[in-house]
Amino acid sequence: MRKRISDILYTVAGAALIVAVWFICAAVSGDDLLFPTPADTVHALKACLKAGWFWRAFLKSGLRALVAFAVSLAEAGLCAFLGKTFRPVQKILAPIVGTVRSVPTMSVILILIILLGGEYTPVVVAGLVVFPVLYSGLWAAMATIPRELDETALLYAPSKPYRFFKVTLPLLMPSFSLTVAGALGLTLKLTVAAEVLAQTRQSIGLLMQQSQISFDTGRLMALTIAVIVASLLMEGLVWLVRRIFKWDQSV
Repeated sequence: MRKRISDILYTVAGAALIVAVWFICAAVSGDDLLFPTPADTVHALKACLKAGWFWRAFLKSGLRALVAFAVSLAEAGLCAFLGKTFRPVQKILAPIVGTVRSVPTMSVILILIILLGGEYTPVVVAGLVVFPVLYSGLWAAMATIPRELDETALLYAPSKPYRFFKVTLPLLMPSFSLTVAGALGLTLKLTVAAEVLAQTRQSIGLLMQQSQISFDTGRLMALTIAVIVASLLMEGLVWLVRRIFKWDQSV
């Protein structure tokens, strides 16, 4: 209980420090157009929350991020299962995953805009970047499983799929769920970034670009806060699931 209160106090102190620095930077700038105050940003955020166009864009961006994450998670799980079950598959996938991880995100976005247009580019980009994170996280989590348990499951499990989904997966979830928490927020941020360049219709990214063009810095920062809050809520949902299933023993 005392540790939980301490964590909350540290979080509040960190948020207060950010706001204080924000106030100082706005005061030094002296130009609300260039650097709006927190009060101006909150006012702009309230205006966004009352507008239907904001919610349509927000929900569309969130849906794109969730689709990209779900597809990447399924692909990572399938590849990890195949690699765990058949060692040659792991060796084949290793250079492929390494290549995908090394490709510059900006290059991928520009190429996909040409090939797919603005509607599907954010989903594909976010999925490609997050896939190596999830795949590596799965392998790192599987490395934490005691060898004795793995060998016991190998002897008594009726089939390889049963061993993976009924034995291996439950054992790795406490560790892998931490990767999922970070990957969810990363997926949303990548989706919005790709939307900016792809000029995706009905998206937070497009709203940000329009705000930048019109020098509406207050709305731009308000949209940024909305994305940050959404990302934190996604990560918080994963932490809630960890508590429900008692994956986090420190809670």
